[in-house]
Amino acid sequence: MKAVIGIALILHALALLLRFLRRPRLGFVSFLAASVICLVVVGLDWAAAGQPPFSSMHHVMLVLGGCALPAYAVLVLGRGLAWMTPAFPLAGAIPLVMALIFRRDEAWHLAPALQSPWFVPHVIAYMVSYSLALIAFLLLVTGFVRKGSGTFDAAKLETGSYEILSISFPLMTFGMLSGALWADQIWGDYWSWDSKETWSLITWLLYLCYFHCRKHGSLRKYANLAHALAFLAMLTTFLLVNLLPKLASKLHSYV
Repeated sequence: MKAVIGIALILHALALLLRFLRRPRLGFVSFLAASVICLVVVGLDWAAAGQPPFSSMHHVMLVLGGCALPAYAVLVLGRGLAWMTPAFPLAGAIPLVMALIFRRDEAWHLAPALQSPWFVPHVIAYMVSYSLALIAFLLLVTGFVRKGSGTFDAAKLETGSYEILSISFPLMTFGMLSGALWADQIWGDYWSWDSKETWSLITWLLYLCYFHCRKHGSLRKYANLAHALAFLAMLTTFLLVNLLPKLASKLHSYV
């Protein structure tokens, strides 16, 4: 199965190359094929196990890679932001690199706490939100790297990043609130302040600070800093809390 993921990764790289070679239609076909491969693999794993394949970092990375497609549909097809097209193959490829690194479980069984109607919407909301946040951060970095080159409009990139996060943030909010409702259903407590919950709240608050800075002229110069800190907090929530023993979450260790 890793060979299939490798093919999807190559297709994402090809999509990016074709875009820069001014072959956007072929680039879109390559990007679409890569995204569909991710979603099909997730669907096949789901059908084979009879359970959502969200219980390991390998599968979660596959889902995150597939989320680049709905993100494209919303931002490019829905909002007409075609100029940011190159960011989507890159946002799809990065999780696939991680998926190749993490061990694939051929069989899995969901812990009792995960067997809840909240499980799928909670995970999907966060995955789409994180995919959008990754694209927004890529635009931020592009604007910073190419600032002053005359080939990129920094203000346009910042506005595009803001538009993306305006979609990502409500999904992140739903993910956090649904997690709290789910926790109350399972453990009788909305919030336990374990490391995963704490870092997810820190991430949410930093993105809220970003929006606050964007809305107030005197604070706008700090918006990009808040954005960068929020993204780093998101990486901590999504990766480091799961991988580093000292930050490991007892209640979320199944991820």
